[in-house]
Amino acid sequence: MVNKNAVLACIKEPMAQYYEAMTTTLGNWRPLEDAAEKLLAGRAVEDNEVPAVYRPLVEMMRLIAQVTQESEWDWSSPAVQKIFKNKADSSLYNIFTNVIVGTVTAILKNVTIGTLVEVGAGPGQVTASLCEEMTKNDMNISVIISDRAPGIASTRDSLQQSFPSLGINAFVWDIQKDPPNELVDSLSRPVLLYERFCLPYAGHGAIDKIAPLADILILQDDLSLTGKKMAFDILYGKIGTRFLTFSESRQLLQKHFSLIHTCDREITEAINSSVTTFTLAIR
Repeated sequence: MVNKNAVLACIKEPMAQYYEAMTTTLGNWRPLEDAAEKLLAGRAVEDNEVPAVYRPLVEMMRLIAQVTQESEWDWSSPAVQKIFKNKADSSLYNIFTNVIVGTVTAILKNVTIGTLVEVGAGPGQVTASLCEEMTKNDMNISVIISDRAPGIASTRDSLQQSFPSLGINAFVWDIQKDPPNELVDSLSRPVLLYERFCLPYAGHGAIDKIAPLADILILQDDLSLTGKKMAFDILYGKIGTRFLTFSESRQLLQKHFSLIHTCDREITEAINSSVTTFTLAIR
């Protein structure tokens, strides 16, 4: 049985740092939604109309509006890849990376965990940061990374070479489907599982695929608190992302967990955002 109060205590400091970073760097989320509304209406948005922190996101939305009006969206397009990388490397996404690394590390330091599982590891940048923290703190915890792309095996090999003291396994897993039996069989309880921005592409139903594996689950996804689609959601829907709500996610999580906690409620209120980005669930 996981000590829920201990886990909640662990996340206080990372969330305090997250609050400081978001309120200092962003201040207010509304300019991004204003830009999305203009682009959705077919109007131009110049870079000088939005704070610098939002510009990589506006570049992405601008490209979405342009491309989807003229043709089908193609993730392999060089223009798409370039702007997507700019967004992933932006200061905003660095904040997201820092808070997930800080939150997971704090839990690993203070709560007994048998296996750490990352869903949607991609190229492993976040994984590497976590592995570095685990190595610094002499944590001997099994690590499992997964992704729907076969390249996850190469990511695992690179991480294992960089962090030889850790045991790292990798599995190809599309979270719209049941996890591989080999992955399930390799788990040692309790399991801390986290995912980052996978649900927008997999949908709410993926919660029922990943939740049974976890004793502690961290979802890093934008979940609407109002249930109302914003211009941002409509634009991204043009490239196949699903509209996610906290209420529907909570209903699914309650089938598997006894505690569901919105980690960043104070932050969403402070920056005038209609979405929560960090949800914690404990069995």
